[in-house]
Amino acid sequence: MGKKFNLPEDVHSISLKFLDLRGRSRVIRVPREMFDIVIEDGLSFDSFNIGFSDVSESDMVAAPDPRSYRVISYGQEKIAVFMCEIYWPDGSRFEGDPRYLLKNTIEELNKKDVTIKVKPEYEFHLLDIDTLEPLDEGRYIDGRPEFSSIISQLTKVMRDYDIPVEKIHHEGGAGQYEIEPLPYDDPIKAADDFILIKELVKEVAWEYDAVATFMPKPIIDEPGNGFHFHLSLFKGGDYMFSPGELNESAKGFVGGLLDHARALSAVCCPTINSYKRLVPGYEAPVYISWGGENRSVLVRIPAYGNKKQKKGRIEFRSSDASGNIYLMLNSLIVAGMDGMKRNLDPGPETTEDLFSLDEEEINDMGIEKLPSDLKEALVCLSKDKVVQSSLGDSYPHYMRLKKEEVKEYSREITPWEIDHYLEY
Repeated sequence: MGKKFNLPEDVHSISLKFLDLRGRSRVIRVPREMFDIVIEDGLSFDSFNIGFSDVSESDMVAAPDPRSYRVISYGQEKIAVFMCEIYWPDGSRFEGDPRYLLKNTIEELNKKDVTIKVKPEYEFHLLDIDTLEPLDEGRYIDGRPEFSSIISQLTKVMRDYDIPVEKIHHEGGAGQYEIEPLPYDDPIKAADDFILIKELVKEVAWEYDAVATFMPKPIIDEPGNGFHFHLSLFKGGDYMFSPGELNESAKGFVGGLLDHARALSAVCCPTINSYKRLVPGYEAPVYISWGGENRSVLVRIPAYGNKKQKKGRIEFRSSDASGNIYLMLNSLIVAGMDGMKRNLDPGPETTEDLFSLDEEEINDMGIEKLPSDLKEALVCLSKDKVVQSSLGDSYPHYMRLKKEEVKEYSREITPWEIDHYLEY
């Protein structure tokens, strides 16, 4: 706190944003005349109400980070948007702030002369605003004119807000689209940008009388929405990953992701609905394995990429956008760093299409499965001290929220149950 910042004259108000532990955007709107006070002292809020703390210690302060500053237009109004860092009232950092946790992990990597860049891929559905059915029946990279107008508008909006995008296209499911940002970026900036991109996608959807959802599995028997993370690590400026071979540090990083994969699911696949996406047959990973171009594995090393990228990256494929992106990235990096520290061996590359094999064949290969539901994932997290550490002081609060989610769902009576059991 205590930063100086000159606000442009045409800005009408200020929007302070941060994510709660579930990954939902929290916003405090501030009149322009309050800006000097807010940039100096931050703004207080009730942290218990959003899951950050117990009710007995609920006062916290959201302090805008000037490096995250953007101006967004809503009609005729211009709003200065800041992502926030979270403090206790005495000015000390809240050690469970997801953004702060990620920043600390990046600094730990830098001390080892290792830097990391990430590139998330965002999949989402556009649904009819009245029926919540898919807005179209298109399929992968479908180029029909009725889809092109939506893609054109999304492209324009991203350009208007200086968000570089490599490509936007129709994905494999009806009404499903994907955005791939460019270039690979600092994890904090990539996470900040995602929060804005998500809001912009939803705004564009409203223009087409549609609802945009990043929900993992909104439609039965259709592909779900993944949130794939591409990660590039550099040691002394050199790529650590490359297709067909891994240096020792890279092997350890991949080994760490695989070793902690079951606990990582509680953070990267953090909802009841997440596990309805993670089923064989829809290019969503189920098995804890790694490979090259193989899309049936959890961690793959893509063989494509432009000259600047030099193909030097891995892709973590099980995550979805129903959680907190800062916590997801932090848990992945912490797990990979643990693997580097312990020189973990990821084992042999998997070249088989795992979706074409039966359970007995996969068991014979010694390949484990990801958790089948959130309850199982939380048990795995409760036993994994490394992934727990990636949540910092938020770990007990995160577990409480997620256990409540499981308990609440367990009491729910679904239409499927009525259809199948009412006659008993």
